[in-house]
Amino acid sequence: MSVPDPQQVRFNQLFGDIRDKLEQLKRRNLELEKENRKLQSELKKRERQAKDVFSSLGESERIALRHQIYGLIARIDKHLEESTGED
Repeated sequence: MSVPDPQQVRFNQLFGDIRDKLEQLKRRNLELEKENRKLQSELKKRERQAKDVFSSLGESERIALRHQIYGLIARIDKHLEESTGED
């Protein structure tokens, strides 16, 4: 009976560790792909709902809403500039 080569034993251990890590990463990747599909489906659903909301608004209501949104964005930008010290 021969004595196993320590380098070969170490190589096999490291190779096993890599194989285990690879399997973990594959499982995690599958989980993330499943979650991504779910989130994409939810996003499409919400986009359809948003389109329905905007399609029910009249043109003057859309303009008023757009004006409000732009005002909020300007206020957020101003606040961010003040908090970061930018000019």
